[in-house]
Amino acid sequence: MKIAGSPETPMETRAETALVAFSSVLGETPSYAPATAAVASPSYHAVESCSFAVATAGGEADYFLRLGADEVADLVDGEAAFTAALRFHQLGFSPQPFGYDAANGATLFARLGDGWRAAKIDDLMQPAAVARLIDMQKAIAASAKFGRTWSVFDGIVQLWPIVAAGDTSLPGDADWMLSWMVPIREAILAAGIDLRPAHGDPHSSNVMLGTDGALQLVDFDMAADIDPYYQLGVQMNELYQFETQMRLLLEMHDGAFSEKAFNRCRAYAAADDLYWALRSLVLELRSPPKGVEFLKYASWRFLRCRMLLSHPDFEARLRSL
Repeated sequence: MKIAGSPETPMETRAETALVAFSSVLGETPSYAPATAAVASPSYHAVESCSFAVATAGGEADYFLRLGADEVADLVDGEAAFTAALRFHQLGFSPQPFGYDAANGATLFARLGDGWRAAKIDDLMQPAAVARLIDMQKAIAASAKFGRTWSVFDGIVQLWPIVAAGDTSLPGDADWMLSWMVPIREAILAAGIDLRPAHGDPHSSNVMLGTDGALQLVDFDMAADIDPYYQLGVQMNELYQFETQMRLLLEMHDGAFSEKAFNRCRAYAAADDLYWALRSLVLELRSPPKGVEFLKYASWRFLRCRMLLSHPDFEARLRSL
């Protein structure tokens, strides 16, 4: 690990500035090393932050420093994310957060031990793991509201003009996919929404898996009061290929299967695919150097959105909400 005091890159300079801000926890001469490599495709893992393992002088690497990416600073409420991290830790569902430094977009956490790793889809498809994750999400939903709401539709409205004005290639049917968001939103609003606190970003790479099967949540940028069926729909869409499998997840969440609730989840899944396709294109526009990974990930999310919206029963599902 590198002792703070001689940064060699702009990111190390930023990290050391953040370490000074957390000196009451870390002391005056902490050391640090890169913690997590970014991979946009296929997992969209650690691409919106840069992280370092941190040790106090003469100590072990017991801390984890997360620096939010400048490219998405206008899309993230760092204070709200830190508030969510505190809540989830109090519930026993995430590592301990020690502080947030708004000037550097930096959050200091307790570092999970070496036996922990980011979960993969295959891990979370296992009955015990997905049941535990659903229980965690239900406990979060039963806690006090955050007071900050978020909607995937508002997110799309925010991202679309950024992407449309940028030097990137949208698919030829992007306007068609966007046009579907209005009837989807209207159908869901007409059916009614019960906003509840949620992690909001249940991708497998945001779930840490311990050697004993324990789970912890990380990355709280999307945490807010949202429709729980949005989060569930996202989770179904990532974990399973077939709707017969997805239906079991709804039964686990609600205690019984409902066609209306399932259709709501599937409608949200289409909107989420469009949202993350656009968000990855924002990273492509803003992140040097440009590469194929963000485009590849965006193409996959556009494809899955297109497949959902093109399903012969999709319009009927909206009408059934």
